[in-house]
Amino acid sequence: MFSPIRLSHILQFIPRAAFNAAVKQSQADRYVKKVSSWDLLVTLLLGQLTQARSLRSLAVTSQALQPHRYHLNANSLSRSTLSDALQKRSPEPLKAVCQLLLTQVGRKQRRSIAPMISLIDSTCITLRGPRFDDWTLATKTRITQGLKIHVGLDAQQLAPTYVNVTPANLNDLSDALQMPIEAGITYVFDKGYCDYNWWHRIDQAGSVFVTRLKKNANVARIRELTKTGTEPGIESDEVVRFNKKILNTKRPNRYFGQDVRRIRVNRDGDKPDLILITNDFKRSAQQIAALYKQRWQIELFFKWIKQHLKLKHYFGCSENAVRLQIYSALLAFLLLHAYRRHSCATGSIYEFATQLAYSLFERPAAMRKAAERRRNQAKLRIAMGSLQL
Repeated sequence: MFSPIRLSHILQFIPRAAFNAAVKQSQADRYVKKVSSWDLLVTLLLGQLTQARSLRSLAVTSQALQPHRYHLNANSLSRSTLSDALQKRSPEPLKAVCQLLLTQVGRKQRRSIAPMISLIDSTCITLRGPRFDDWTLATKTRITQGLKIHVGLDAQQLAPTYVNVTPANLNDLSDALQMPIEAGITYVFDKGYCDYNWWHRIDQAGSVFVTRLKKNANVARIRELTKTGTEPGIESDEVVRFNKKILNTKRPNRYFGQDVRRIRVNRDGDKPDLILITNDFKRSAQQIAALYKQRWQIELFFKWIKQHLKLKHYFGCSENAVRLQIYSALLAFLLLHAYRRHSCATGSIYEFATQLAYSLFERPAAMRKAAERRRNQAKLRIAMGSLQL
């Protein structure tokens, strides 16, 4: 009896109908005779999961699909075909699938009874050199050159619920202003996202924000919320208001005259105190400080995807090829997250990904049946031996 391989199980989490609709809408397969966008997607995912280091190794890895092409509905690709596809194929279908899987993570987040916490930050993908300068020099900044990945990370599942890939010179706040805000979520971000009107928009949506307050912020102390010294590590917990009615950009401050909460957290050593600002008046000051401390999880997430997914060595140097590889890396992480949850696997996602890389072409159902047959045969031999006695 036929049983599917593990790679087939992973690909089942991709909404195929939505992917085909995105391919049709973007006309990614227009004028294509042999190699489809699905073939390219499966090959890129296989390269991410097996850590292919170059276009040649990706092509060699793709040949492993040949015996399974019928059931995967995907063909293996040669090196030249892969090179052409990376240069010309639209990344929009991969981006659309990523968005759908991100939505599924968000739905699971909302169904959970635990507090919904979204950590917001961005990371830069450095792309410098003669092969990248043609399209990255125009958007370089003083700090970096390349692309930037903006992420909203669910703190409970440690999986992204929002992802956007932009040029390196796009400000973090500019992307955040386009990000959808949902009710009932606690958004945690650093002071790079300082915009009082955006904070007011989060508040009006029925959500909570926790961030750092800039040193030059013009605020007036209204009253003390919690008596100093009642919570360890908390220097002060106060109600404040923003004094500036008109912001530097000549826009009206929509948060003018409204109460917010300022918490001063004492840090160990010679580090200056951490000054937090929030619209959350329900949690304790220590809980607010612990929320901001969770923001480190998104830094660990960025470190993980850069170290364990293919975001250091690129199969192609054009903007199209790089975007295809970035979206395939994000898609590989989302599929790993979904398959790990479905498998009820224990241990870290790194351990799960490492084990999976060496068993993508195993057939779990066939292996279980073989093990069951061996157990039954062993029981039969024991029963026959007892009858002879």
